[in-house]
Amino acid sequence: MLARLIFSICTAVTSLSSLVIFGLSWWPLMFLALASFVILSLYFKGLDYIAILLARICGALALLGLALFMLAATVGGSFHLSPSNWLMAGLMLTMSLSGLSAFFWQQAEPPITEE
Repeated sequence: MLARLIFSICTAVTSLSSLVIFGLSWWPLMFLALASFVILSLYFKGLDYIAILLARICGALALLGLALFMLAATVGGSFHLSPSNWLMAGLMLTMSLSGLSAFFWQQAEPPITEE
């Protein structure tokens, strides 16, 4: 439960920072919706399976985005990132680590009733 909350907060902060730094785009809005969906899955247990699957996909996309971001920083023969790009790289790293932790999340078990 705590891992989902941390993932949602990391994703929301990364998306909002991306909106401020890079401007309006569909990707940050999609990740904000995904973070909201994962938070909703804390209260509605029927959404667990989909939320875990989406968090795994989001973690993989964030890791891929971070790798491409670092590759783009090497263009021109030297590695250079501006301070705002360092912030985005760090946020994407935390988002990918918390998203990839979804491979270890457990689905909510329905309560067992004894008759």
